[in-house]
Amino acid sequence: MRTAYNSGIPAIESTLTRTVFVATAFALIALLLGEKLSIPKTAWPVFLGQCVGTLLVSIAYLASVQFIPVGLAVIIFYLSPVLIMLIAPLVEKRAPGLLRILIAVLAFIGLAIAVGPSFDRLDMRGITLAFAAAFGYALQFFTGRALSHHMPPSASGSLVHAAILPPILVIALYLSSGSLQFLHGGSAMAPGWLALAALACVYLVAYLVQMLSLRFAPASTVAPFFNVEPVVTTIVAALLLGERMEVNQYLGGTIVLAALLASTLIGRAAKTAGAGS
Repeated sequence: MRTAYNSGIPAIESTLTRTVFVATAFALIALLLGEKLSIPKTAWPVFLGQCVGTLLVSIAYLASVQFIPVGLAVIIFYLSPVLIMLIAPLVEKRAPGLLRILIAVLAFIGLAIAVGPSFDRLDMRGITLAFAAAFGYALQFFTGRALSHHMPPSASGSLVHAAILPPILVIALYLSSGSLQFLHGGSAMAPGWLALAALACVYLVAYLVQMLSLRFAPASTVAPFFNVEPVVTTIVAALLLGERMEVNQYLGGTIVLAALLASTLIGRAAKTAGAGS
């Protein structure tokens, strides 16, 4: 997204382009697989929840960095795995266990160390938006798990992104004063288009894998693994963009990976114990 922005494409327009691509690609996949692009009556509540969650993640997180440092926005946003662990007993009607909650908290602490937030300028608008995005992420997980019982991920993914497309378009038009930069005659350059294509493809795979994972495991089991995302982003930025990694990033990344490994081992031990009983 940074490459697209540096090539004249605003971040909100990257989100708009990505949403159009994903809605179309998932629709084609669903049709090729013979899936129905319709929402069962019993699935409407969780479908609407998935739309709200996906929209908040797409818009609120992006908007928050206009008011607060990126590092602080990332830390607030990635409170979501901890939120999921705390909310899980109510939604999934089963306690994730104190140990899993402690592991989620440990992963978040590692993330905080790796990102190293800056508190030099605090703006409640940015903080509120970042927390809204974290809530949206948690909502996306829980409703994604419930929605997977009613619809395959390609069909639901297409309809969800088609549903959130109008508000994203309205916001993009408002911020650009009615003139989208990625269209002909705008400020977008060729590298920006290539970056948009790569971003759309990566997001397509990421969303599909996320929804598939929720078909096979509860949200409280899957969520801690998403703490590794900003760590991977930091490493990729260092390798591809030449950004220098600091000691705190290595230390925090190690803590996050250790927490994820512990979560995996606990999950395997629980499965083994369940199979043996």
